[in-house]
Amino acid sequence: MKHRKWAGVAILVVLMFMVSISAMAAESLVNLKITGKVIAPDKNGNEYVRLIVGEKRTIQGVEYDIGVAAMAFGQNVDAAKALNVGDTLKAIVNSRVFNGRESYTILKIL
Repeated sequence: MKHRKWAGVAILVVLMFMVSISAMAAESLVNLKITGKVIAPDKNGNEYVRLIVGEKRTIQGVEYDIGVAAMAFGQNVDAAKALNVGDTLKAIVNSRVFNGRESYTILKIL
């Protein structure tokens, strides 16, 4: 019985480690042109900034442009508010999928 308990603990530790590695791997540095900007309140009344940044992507040799939302919350709001359409967003971001679309959460604006 003791072996089963320790096996369960070991599996839990391995799963937690795998999740933390995948979360760290999602962080990246972006240097992208801002094509849109929205400042709005969240459900708690705190402001956030949604910047739309242009990215070039390729599927089966076909290159295309796509707009990706880069979300600024908390301590990053003031720096994001200072950016305008046409500026370049240089930031460390965490990539995520929300409602079936890729987006970025801004961790630090450089």
